[in-house]
Amino acid sequence: MFREFPELKPPHGKFRIIGIEMFENPGKGHWVVEDMDTAEDAIKKAIMMTKNASKDAPDSKNATIFCVYDENGNYLGGDIHSKH
Repeated sequence: MFREFPELKPPHGKFRIIGIEMFENPGKGHWVVEDMDTAEDAIKKAIMMTKNASKDAPDSKNATIFCVYDENGNYLGGDIHSKH
């Protein structure tokens, strides 16, 4: 992911929450929400944000999701619709 979108890489030791608008074309509907100090706090916040954003979506394909990544580009959680 970071090779394609290096602006999404968090600083060393941080965990980045990224918002993704699922209805947008790939690569166009994402943004940095926040960098956090712990993976646990970032994942909890991302899950809460995804649940709140999904309330009004007709299905997960149209929802805004929030995902957490570490500095190596590993997906850590947040998307309640994902099977990761």
